[in-house]
Amino acid sequence: ETKETKETKETKETKEKKEELESHVEALSSNFDETTAQIRKLKQQISTLSTELTDVAKSQKEATKMRIQEKAEFEKLEADYSAGLEGVQMALKVLRDYYGQSFMQMDVGQPETPSHSKKSDGASSIIGILEVAESDFGRLLAEARETEMQAQTEYDEMTEDNKVDTTTKTADVKGKKAQVVGLEHDLSEVQGDREAEQEELDAVNEYMSELNSKCVAKPEPYEERKRRREAEMEGLQTALDILDGKAMAFLAVNNHVSRA
Repeated sequence: ETKETKETKETKETKEKKEELESHVEALSSNFDETTAQIRKLKQQISTLSTELTDVAKSQKEATKMRIQEKAEFEKLEADYSAGLEGVQMALKVLRDYYGQSFMQMDVGQPETPSHSKKSDGASSIIGILEVAESDFGRLLAEARETEMQAQTEYDEMTEDNKVDTTTKTADVKGKKAQVVGLEHDLSEVQGDREAEQEELDAVNEYMSELNSKCVAKPEPYEERKRRREAEMEGLQTALDILDGKAMAFLAVNNHVSRA
């Protein structure tokens, strides 16, 4: 195997190794970019979920505060309406008991006097007013209780929905954070592998450059060519001078011999 053949074979093998490493680095770089994009997307999703969880907690807090205020207002109204209704009912009982006795006495044959008639009319009027008040208090109390029951039901449903939403999103955040940890570990390994492959590729590229410099003759600089030509010309001139000197000596010897 000649030196030239060996160098050609070595260049071919180095080129193949270079292409292989370039392919590895490209694949690792693509993997690195994809993993980085996945991590970025997951972190954005975690941020969005965290904001939503904060909003849910804030909404629940405000709803609870409002529910407490509404319940306190209802309890005050309920106490007022109940007290008013109880007072009206007691007054009606007293009036009915009192005037009932009077009506009973009138029914057993006592003659009705003008005074008694006026009292009866006044009692009926008062009792009618109290009965209207009794109806109003009863209606207001029933409406207040209905409103309170509906508000409590809506609050309980919202609270349950918020609990489910919070549980779901909290679990989602936990899962995504675990994915980020795993991907960041993978990313670290890919980065290490890529750096190792790139370092090897750099070494191969450097060696490839050395081989190319051996195989491809570099153009000789102008100044170097000029010096070399001048040296060659000087050597030729010296040789000519020497030859001329020898020729003259040879001619001189020949002339001397001829004369003898």
